[in-house]
Amino acid sequence: MNNSILLVEDDPITLIVTKKELEAYGYSIISSPNGEDAVQKIKNENSIELILMDIDLGAGMDGTEAAQEILTFRNIPIVFLSSHTEREIVEKTEKISSYGYVVKNSGVTVLDASIKMAFKLFSAKRNLENQEKNTMY
Repeated sequence: MNNSILLVEDDPITLIVTKKELEAYGYSIISSPNGEDAVQKIKNENSIELILMDIDLGAGMDGTEAAQEILTFRNIPIVFLSSHTEREIVEKTEKISSYGYVVKNSGVTVLDASIKMAFKLFSAKRNLENQEKNTMY
């Protein structure tokens, strides 16, 4: 498998644990501690295929702001990770072209399933866009 994922998480312990769990599932993980760094990594690293984005990233840009900025220059699936389950927070992510929302501590099996679904959705969306382009000409 070895899909390359950018894991954006400001809590160092959560970052290390999640990174190790996902690597055990065969993913290649690049980590980022904040939104600004995530934007730069996506600009500079073409091998990243999916972003796991924490919403609350401490000071500076939050996860939804980072996601919106990234999507202005790169079409990439984003799955939000958060401990928040409040309606306002979840709705904030729905306005962004995201591919899922996973509540933290749901377990690596749930996270893996969400990542696989995001890859399938992204691939299906791309295929549909390509078919539409081909039928236009």
